Amino acid sequence: MDDSRQPERIIERGPWALWGEYEAGGTVPQQGGMRLCSLHAKGEVGDALIAQEIGDRPFRQVMGFNADEVLRSLRDQAASKNPLRQGVYPLIDWGWGRDRCSAFLYERFGVRWEKSYCSFCCFPVSMGAMADHLDRMRAHPEIAGRVLRLEYTSVSLNPQAKLFGRRSLLEQFDPGRTADRAVLAAFKEELACPWALYHVRRILPVAKADPTRRGRALRSVQRVDVGRAAVLGRRLRSVSERRGVPVEVDRGYGRVRAWVHRRGDGLPAVEELMVTAPFQVRDKQVPHFEREWAAHRQFRL
Repeated sequence: MDDSRQPERIIERGPWALWGEYEAGGTVPQQGGMRLCSLHAKGEVGDALIAQEIGDRPFRQVMGFNADEVLRSLRDQAASKNPLRQGVYPLIDWGWGRDRCSAFLYERFGVRWEKSYCSFCCFPVSMGAMADHLDRMRAHPEIAGRVLRLEYTSVSLNPQAKLFGRRSLLEQFDPGRTADRAVLAAFKEELACPWALYHVRRILPVAKADPTRRGRALRSVQRVDVGRAAVLGRRLRSVSERRGVPVEVDRGYGRVRAWVHRRGDGLPAVEELMVTAPFQVRDKQVPHFEREWAAHRQFRL
């Protein structure tokens, strides 16, 4: 809403969106580890506003966790690093779970309030809401098509990077099912964009604190060329076959992937590939990547 105590205008999108971060990075939200999407799009924004408006005064922050989410409130308290902050959880204090909240909204407004979350959220599967999520996708195939393209690009660069961990969103739609055809048609329309040929290198180091566990992966993505999917794919297949590099072809949607080197089972490990995918991914590499790549190349042998 616009910045007013009596707002009259809805601002649908600001200068920055979380979607743009994932699209440019060629990734999707991750279920494991830190919820970076929440930190970037919620926590950091809220903390900046609080610092601007409240400064160094003590304050209470009201959180909308319901009575079914007590563990979230405990994690919120534990994660708070501001000694001036006091978290307040009125719905938990009242004993209002999600059903009670939904009933109140219906009584007040006469509508069934749907759950609000990002269209590309990775948590419907863990919240037991996958069936409802897929129905919403079918009701909005143009949105579903965009999310499928986001996931497809992510999986192209990293076969392990599906939206729901071991499960992908694309696998949930059946071309033989009438209700799913509009979604898959929208997905194909999304893929009718310029594509790029990417050079991807990935390092999987051991964790410094525990050599038996994997540390944070390092990745380098370089866009080598831009063009039509079919043209880039044929070129990559031709060059790879001449050099004896294994090639994978997705005949359904057009991706071509050539494995220069596959990761091994142990740690540390590296992998290197060339792949075609939609063009939106930007070049990205941490400053010390080349040094780490040179140090880890010995594990390719």
